[in-house]
Amino acid sequence: MTCADDIIRILEAAKEAIQQNMATQGINATGNTSASFRVERYDGGVRLVMGGTEEKTAPLATLEVGRPGGPVPKGFTQILYEWSIAKGIPFDKDSRRRSFAYLLGRRIRREGTLRHMQPVDVYTTIVLDVADHMKADAVKSITTAIHNQLRQ
Repeated sequence: MTCADDIIRILEAAKEAIQQNMATQGINATGNTSASFRVERYDGGVRLVMGGTEEKTAPLATLEVGRPGGPVPKGFTQILYEWSIAKGIPFDKDSRRRSFAYLLGRRIRREGTLRHMQPVDVYTTIVLDVADHMKADAVKSITTAIHNQLRQ
């Protein structure tokens, strides 16, 4: 197994842990953001990335810290209307769903999202653990390579 294979294995495990956190913490609506996480090779090595797909995805930071109060994008009520459908929030009438989306948009504009008020750890601990693990693996590999060179 090569060093790149080890890194891919570690990053795949991190990706799956992040996706699991998103599912268990109820962060997924459509699942597009979770599904957009992937491990990819590039000229400089291997990386874990999110987004960049044809599907709409949430900004990475909002997964943990939500959205602060302030200006909202154009069509925000429609965005929240579609979000409420994707989340499976039941309404007996479409007009009630639209009213909910409008009022929720006003509240978010005024106060921010609930996650902004109470952030959650979706990926930070996982990323820090992966970084520590990779540092330890790198030190071990370099030490082994130096010892092998000295023996020759």
